[in-house]
Amino acid sequence: MKTFEIEITETLQRVVKVKANSENEAYSIVKQQYINEEIVLDDSDLLNNEINHYLYSKNQDYLYENEDFKNFVLKNSESMITHMSIEELTKLAFGDIENAKNEYYKQQS
Repeated sequence: MKTFEIEITETLQRVVKVKANSENEAYSIVKQQYINEEIVLDDSDLLNNEINHYLYSKNQDYLYENEDFKNFVLKNSESMITHMSIEELTKLAFGDIENAKNEYYKQQS
């Protein structure tokens, strides 16, 4: 019998309202509360879960080294991007809105 790697991902999410003088201050307050475990996400914050073949599994290496497969994935990714919201694209490209804003303002100056 072979051994395979299967990935299970659970995404927890909670929107926290906080009073602050600026968005950056609000972010810092919530981040510190999270670090201090004053905010703890639990099963009621479950956004989604996924069970997938593990992308970085050694069993998949032959595909990732195949130029035809790479081109196939790139071509299909390009068509999917046109259907993504700006929020999804921001997260995909920059991780979050703050990183996107920083990069945007760097390019503007």
